[in-house]
Amino acid sequence: MESESEQQLPAERQLPAGRWAYWLMGVFLAGTLIVSFTVWLDRQNRTNLEQITQPTAVGDPITIGFDPRQNPGHEVLRWKGQGYFLQTNELAQLPDFDVRKVGKDDTGKIELYQSPKQSDQRIVLVKVASGQFVVLTPR
Repeated sequence: MESESEQQLPAERQLPAGRWAYWLMGVFLAGTLIVSFTVWLDRQNRTNLEQITQPTAVGDPITIGFDPRQNPGHEVLRWKGQGYFLQTNELAQLPDFDVRKVGKDDTGKIELYQSPKQSDQRIVLVKVASGQFVVLTPR
């Protein structure tokens, strides 16, 4: 007959292997949860992470629906609460890649640009055609 200590010996040998298997399954489950959480976070922030910005006027549509040169004394737009008027009646001939976006007017419809070469930072440009901009200044 086997003694009681001999019967427990195989059970004791299986117990550490069982703990090791449970530990391995726990690590795998934790890893899966971490990966799932990071995928969920990525999906939540996808619009911010994959936002494409173009700082120039290349490919931008014409956002002004009228020709401000036909009525030169009237306010063309408001930006940061300041009224902007035509500086000259002539169009500025600049390549679209040579101007930078600075914002939108107070209505949020008209895109405003500035040239890095200009000395007066109060002057803004509005695209009226490819490579052509209306020059506006505050009064």
